[in-house]
Amino acid sequence: MRSSLEHLPEKKQHELTRVVEIIHEEFSDALEGSSAAFKKRGRILKIILFGSYARGTFVDEPHTMKGYRSDYDILVIVNSKKLAEAEYWDKATDRLMWDKGVSTPVGLIVHGAREVNNFLADGQYFFVDILREGIVL
Repeated sequence: MRSSLEHLPEKKQHELTRVVEIIHEEFSDALEGSSAAFKKRGRILKIILFGSYARGTFVDEPHTMKGYRSDYDILVIVNSKKLAEAEYWDKATDRLMWDKGVSTPVGLIVHGAREVNNFLADGQYFFVDILREGIVL
């Protein structure tokens, strides 16, 4: 898996840095003050950019008649499947939508590490493709 964003314009690189900051901040806030052991041990293991921005085939033409623009496809891998539930990510999703430092739409999916490893072991194309083309942020 790659880790370089050099193929992207500098503005997009800065936006993705902001996306990662927001994801970490909101996940930390969602777990704060919890007494549940799985929450205390809760960790983001990887944040991966996949799809058109990872491949370098994105479209960013909001100024045209169709106004099309690709979104950032982001996979977050956490250490517990329980932490992939929407309740831990709703605020992050909202912030990513409204944050002025992120003008590109963000598609966020979250899975537990064991689940992702099982998908890869089963050869599920979606996850194999992310492994092959994804960029660790």
